[in-house]
Amino acid sequence: MDFPKARVNMIDGQLSTSGVVNEQILESFSYVPREMFVPQKLRDVAYIDESLDIGQGRFLLSPIVYSKMVQAANPCGFDVVLDIGSAYGYSSAILSPLVTTVIALEHNKRQMDKAAKLWEQLGVNNIVLSEGELANGVPEQAPYSLIIINGAVSEVPKKIIDQIDVGGRLVAVVREDSSYVGCATLFIKSHNGDVSCKKLFDANIPFIKGFEPSLEFEF
Repeated sequence: MDFPKARVNMIDGQLSTSGVVNEQILESFSYVPREMFVPQKLRDVAYIDESLDIGQGRFLLSPIVYSKMVQAANPCGFDVVLDIGSAYGYSSAILSPLVTTVIALEHNKRQMDKAAKLWEQLGVNNIVLSEGELANGVPEQAPYSLIIINGAVSEVPKKIIDQIDVGGRLVAVVREDSSYVGCATLFIKSHNGDVSCKKLFDANIPFIKGFEPSLEFEF
């Protein structure tokens, strides 16, 4: 497998053709070796445009969906980002050169240890690992100017909304029921604390563990 060529093909055949035009974002995707952030058995399919099940309720989001989410988030050099469900660390590695600091939230210790090693290999030094339940966020480091959730959610918990800074953004794919297709949504907190949302595009990605719809039982 020619991974450098696969990255070029991902940029040219998936990201650029789907409307991702931010040069800094494209450069980050072209630099980060996606194949390093999946289990060995999935390396040869790391660049297909599908979400990959990497275990323990975590998914590597498809290149088109994740790149469009990042572009909609419009990361800036001064942003402090909460990256929820970072798993093996690909999403945080993509964000790293675009922002000041990334707080990578994960509770799978094996994936966290692997992520730290991969970031070290890539020379990344502005990512801080935080271990904890994903649905709680990291309130002790809040507020964040940007929050990204790596998977579909039935709704964004209030405790995470509360961690958005004034003027800050949150991007997540919202699937309000068990239907397969969700909608990537941008949340923005105004200076008076109100939160508005803007629907961006349809996205058929899996729920991230802990954010699934509540089961309803009929008797």
